[in-house]
Amino acid sequence: MPRVSMLAIMLVLTACASSGRVQPPADAVDTRIDAVRAFVAAFNAHDATRMAALVSPHIEWLSVDGRSITTESIGRAELMSEMGEYFRGCPSCRSRIEQVMVGPERVVTLELAYWQGPQGPRGQQSVAVYEFDGERIRRVHYFPAEGRSASGSTSCTTRPC
Repeated sequence: MPRVSMLAIMLVLTACASSGRVQPPADAVDTRIDAVRAFVAAFNAHDATRMAALVSPHIEWLSVDGRSITTESIGRAELMSEMGEYFRGCPSCRSRIEQVMVGPERVVTLELAYWQGPQGPRGQQSVAVYEFDGERIRRVHYFPAEGRSASGSTSCTTRPC
């Protein structure tokens, strides 16, 4: 499986930033970073309702795996339903933001997902690209697991498991 590189993501953001587009004001950048942090905090609290409050009514969650892009959910109602089911299946799942980069229209994070597996603690690193519609998250591109889980086996291919 091809590995997603933070360097590649940085190059994309740099190219977008230098393509003649106007950089958003610093307070807009701060608002977007705050929204992503609040979204991850709501995920960690397993609060799908709070997650939905931070997104556009037309939210799209897309998992990117090599050449394949899978639509995980479209719209707030579907996001809430999918996340509720996900949280029931993985009550120990949490995520921590390790790095944040900001472009004119996106916030990119390197995240560490972790959970309790049958043989002990597990984890995986992933990249998420959050696109915005004003102050709300409009689309999430989730690039699954880089490297190996804490137990040494290959990790999941969609949302952290």
